[in-house]
Amino acid sequence: MGMAASQANLLSITSRMHDIEYKAQNIESSKIELATQKDELYQDYCDKLDAKKIQVAYGMNGLQRSYVDATFGNVATYDPSRQQQYALRMADTGKVIVEQKVYEIFKEQGFNTDKYAFAWAMLGLNEGFSWKTGEGYGGRQGEALGINTDESNWNAEQNTTASLLMTDVEKKVFDENVKEGDPLYGYYEKFLEADKGENKIDKYDAFHNFRSQLYSQYGKEIYQYMILDKSDPNNTDINGVVNNDFKGKDWADVENEFNYYTRLFEEISNAGGCVSVDEIAGGGETNNEWFNSMVTSGRMLIDMWVDNKNGWTETSVATCSTNNYLQEVSDEADLKKAEAEYEYELGLVNAKDKKFDKELSKLETERNALNTEMEAIKKVKEDNIKRTFGIFS
Repeated sequence: MGMAASQANLLSITSRMHDIEYKAQNIESSKIELATQKDELYQDYCDKLDAKKIQVAYGMNGLQRSYVDATFGNVATYDPSRQQQYALRMADTGKVIVEQKVYEIFKEQGFNTDKYAFAWAMLGLNEGFSWKTGEGYGGRQGEALGINTDESNWNAEQNTTASLLMTDVEKKVFDENVKEGDPLYGYYEKFLEADKGENKIDKYDAFHNFRSQLYSQYGKEIYQYMILDKSDPNNTDINGVVNNDFKGKDWADVENEFNYYTRLFEEISNAGGCVSVDEIAGGGETNNEWFNSMVTSGRMLIDMWVDNKNGWTETSVATCSTNNYLQEVSDEADLKKAEAEYEYELGLVNAKDKKFDKELSKLETERNALNTEMEAIKKVKEDNIKRTFGIFS
């Protein structure tokens, strides 16, 4: 082999060596990226292992409770089998998040001045407060709401003392059952006394206490009159003709639901109003994933009704106890899904890594062969130089 040919081969081999080094560097860079992907996959896997879901207690079987995944529907709507009554509030505005029906009854149909009127309306008795014609109990025939603080609309000739109203039904039950000397009549007298003063808050509180006692003692009788078909002014007997929707339903069948809505009304009033869950969720799903996201992000607060305090209090899953019937647990289904996804993605990464290792091994074999060939050419070149220039020595 001539010197020129040897030099040409050396240059060709050197070029090929550079190309191999360039490919090897690219592969090494790709392997580093794969290592980063592995770290990210593992971190994502760990995050999913730590993920929790909120559950709420339903039913009782001895000391055993059945916990189900918390959703808006099974936490914030009426369900007699749930262990506790909750209300959900927006953290930024404080307003209560309610189902569309509640929003419409409270906001759009105007039952936002009286908790009892609101509760009756939620049961479907929007127009059961008074008879269409006839006696007109309470002095204001057809008055639908129980409270009216606008004294300018009051007819003094019909009632010279009261600036707040009972409904026709409530007045009828009161007249038929409560006599002077009864404890309940004492609450009524306290209201009449407060009404003589100028303090509207005192008037309201006295009337609220009286009316609360009236419902506590005579809720059954009020219900029996509420469900009567009042299109007939003579249908005023407690055992008269009942609206079709309530035939066969006793007070015991609806009392818990009625009380649920009176408490919800108090929560909405204290919070300054309500907002429809459809608006908050944009009409989308309000499932466990949505519920968890809203709570864990701090956008939604959970209030709980406490019987022994007769009021609402804020609670949370983080401070859960046997009394708030909420818990946070690992999602076994999500864990299995996360494990399967991690193993699948890791398998893809490992397959790429093995492919890169094979390519590096092939490049290393080729580089060694080129090195051997380069050394041989160099030796031939040196031998040629010695032979060529040896004749001059």
